[in-house]
Amino acid sequence: MYPNVPPVDQLVTLIAVDEHRSIASAARALGFSQQTVSARVASAEKTLGVKVFRRGIGGSEPTERGRTVLDAAHSYLDAAGTFSRVVAGAARPDAARSLTVAVSNTVAELYFPSWAARFHRQNPQVRVLLHPCNSAAVGDAVADGECPLGFVEGTTVSHGLDSAVVGVDDLVLVVPASHPWAHRDARTGVGVTAAELRRTPLIMRERGSGSRDVVEGVLGTVAEPAGVFGSLSAQRAAVTGMGEPTVIAARAVSRELRTGELVRVPVRDVTFRRLIRAVFPRHGNLDRDAAALLDIAREGVGGATVPGL
Repeated sequence: MYPNVPPVDQLVTLIAVDEHRSIASAARALGFSQQTVSARVASAEKTLGVKVFRRGIGGSEPTERGRTVLDAAHSYLDAAGTFSRVVAGAARPDAARSLTVAVSNTVAELYFPSWAARFHRQNPQVRVLLHPCNSAAVGDAVADGECPLGFVEGTTVSHGLDSAVVGVDDLVLVVPASHPWAHRDARTGVGVTAAELRRTPLIMRERGSGSRDVVEGVLGTVAEPAGVFGSLSAQRAAVTGMGEPTVIAARAVSRELRTGELVRVPVRDVTFRRLIRAVFPRHGNLDRDAAALLDIAREGVGGATVPGL
């Protein structure tokens, strides 16, 4: 690929001759015979196509073009040394490195922190870089090669990606305690129907989110949303602030359900359930760090429902 670049040992020999100003002195410094040093210089000059030294009774002096070559050789060897150190460091099992992971907003808030904490305890030399976005953008980031691994909720996986199910997450219909539907809670078993939900403006996540995909996939056509919010925390806050119903991850409102601030309302004829998936390039092998994080995620979700709901 680089026909005019001599081997490193020949470049080292050229620099030694330059520094010691003679073949004999360079040979003593390098621990080689004069014949070996002379042969290396001759071979390097042939490869370069440049006469590097003028040889005389007083020793070896660089030619004008030789000086240019020698200056470049110093830069080349410095770069080669840096490359060698980087490779040696990367080959160590404990070498510092990073892992960038694209994670949907819901997974980032509910599950990923515990996965990352466990991964860090097991792999303290690896820096985990979180790239939060909605599920559609996660697929794009992995497909474009920005991240080797992503996590999404829902059933849709971007074209060209493989996926692995790491768990199941239930969504529930909740309302503020003051809402008319609050008396139709799980204790009464009355509930609302899917038809009522379709007619009712709900607080929704943004298009492209896994949560919205599940709701619209189950209900089909729905009323114009009462509000659209780009994060799980904003959606949760909007339920109490606006007083309207929403379908949300059960784990995201576990505290509010325990305190009675929100009430879970049963839906009589449908279930909102989604898969939590890891996504990665098709026909590609996950590197060891991504594979280790995937194993942790598989163990960390399971049937991700809130006990007692």
